[in-house]
Amino acid sequence: MIHSLSPPPDKNENKRTADRHRTLKAGRIEVNGHASTFDCMIRDMSESGARLVLKAVWAAPAQFDLLVLNPNTGKSDRHACLTAWQKGTVIGVRFTD
Repeated sequence: MIHSLSPPPDKNENKRTADRHRTLKAGRIEVNGHASTFDCMIRDMSESGARLVLKAVWAAPAQFDLLVLNPNTGKSDRHACLTAWQKGTVIGVRFTD
């Protein structure tokens, strides 16, 4: 007889406060008062956070600014971020602004 120590995870469980929408936008992670920058791709985004993909493995700091580039309008948006998780080159962030 096989006993389970805990119930299986709820596949519908979602810790996000807002639904993310698939996107393919260029972004820039800014640290050290915007003195250091790292390019990234924004793959999912919502009002409360985003999923970023880096070009190479880099340990993201706990806090940084994300510059969302929009070449169509020439405008960009900046969000203060907290790193929620990181797996290799993929980072999940929460917006704090």
